Amino acid sequence: MKKKNSLSFSIEKPKDTWRIIVGIFILVLILAVSIGWYTARDNDQQELVTNSDTLNGKSFLDSVKNAQSQNLEHIIGGDITVEPPIPQQTPQLVGTLPPQEQFTAKAMIVKDNKTGAVLYKKNEYTKRPIASISKLMSALVILEGYVDWEQKATVVPDDLIDSHMYAGDVYTIDELWRAALVASSNKAILTLADSIGWPREAFVERMNQKAMELGMIDTHFEEPTGLNNQNVSTASDLVLLLDEALKLEKIQNTVLMDEVTLYSEQRDTSATLRNTDWLLLNWIPHHLYNIRGGKTGFINASGYNFIMQVEDEKGHIIDVVILGTNVHEARFIEARDIAQAVFDNYEWESEDATK
Repeated sequence: MKKKNSLSFSIEKPKDTWRIIVGIFILVLILAVSIGWYTARDNDQQELVTNSDTLNGKSFLDSVKNAQSQNLEHIIGGDITVEPPIPQQTPQLVGTLPPQEQFTAKAMIVKDNKTGAVLYKKNEYTKRPIASISKLMSALVILEGYVDWEQKATVVPDDLIDSHMYAGDVYTIDELWRAALVASSNKAILTLADSIGWPREAFVERMNQKAMELGMIDTHFEEPTGLNNQNVSTASDLVLLLDEALKLEKIQNTVLMDEVTLYSEQRDTSATLRNTDWLLLNWIPHHLYNIRGGKTGFINASGYNFIMQVEDEKGHIIDVVILGTNVHEARFIEARDIAQAVFDNYEWESEDATK
């Protein structure tokens, strides 16, 4: 019996011992965690009190003075002082401008190039077909990629209205570029669009994307030439296109050319294509100081369109858009007249400063 009890005791004793040890360990662990939590809480509270005292007391003022003395850009809890931008003074009307009824254009706008101020307007938000003015957007898209100006391309076989440009003729990309922007050749611009290797649908999609990027929210393109009357925009939007196009020397230098001469090896003939801008060619008399570039457009649905950028002797630059005159010459005459009237009847900031 004793041996049985002794044996039983010797077997159960280790189990009870381990239970006791584990229990003691758990109690110690709980006690340690509790002490640590209270200590951390006390430290946090003390730190908050210290920070509060610092922020509300002299030590915070000292930190501000110290930060200022070190010319630091910012301090805790403060805003950086930023000087407001100096506003640009828009041109001021000092005379009288012609009434809208004096112009036959269906829509028009004149804007100051520097400030964006609208100096004259007529139906500036009315959507209208823009015809070959579309070619400026096509040119912008073409210039987005790599262009080998000496590469040769064959004129497209599309049945398009054109002159001195025949399907199957081979020209350099540079010759086609000049034909498209100087003489407004439809086949030339379409050949250029095809030369970059995109499907035409992709090219047109990029034209519309580019329009949105420029803020031309009332503009839509169906194809690169402008022959489609669904290529539409507004006078207000076209100022944005004109400004963007003339920022690029390759476009501005080209639209300022009087003419371009092409030689076709296939037909062994030469042709001279003149600029469609009659103000640039002085075929419409004017006293404008410096025409910085422009583009024409015409289809039956649009009437006669013309956009230009012009500068006076004092360096003031304005953008002029004329849409929908009924007579070819009228678009140039009305662009000339409203540009001269704006220069004559507005004062710019530089003039005010000298008075």
